[in-house]
Amino acid sequence: MVTSSHETAHRIFQDRPELLPPVFDLLGVPLPTKAEIDVISPDTTEIRPLERRVDTVLRVKVPGKDGFLLAIEAQGRRDRAKASSWT
Repeated sequence: MVTSSHETAHRIFQDRPELLPPVFDLLGVPLPTKAEIDVISPDTTEIRPLERRVDTVLRVKVPGKDGFLLAIEAQGRRDRAKASSWT
């Protein structure tokens, strides 16, 4: 279920992607210093009538290197069953 706190957690990075590097630092995850971050569509719907959405999708581009996509999903509570399904 979508709530205002859930949406706010994602709008922060969608509206201000420059806030991502300090969060990576806090999590101890290295992010290249010259990385360029773009917000892209979180709609992952396929041709089959099955809707799939990710809360936030960011593209991180690094000059001269391969970039990557970062999918961010917010969870309101811990669900141990999801740990195996996310991968």
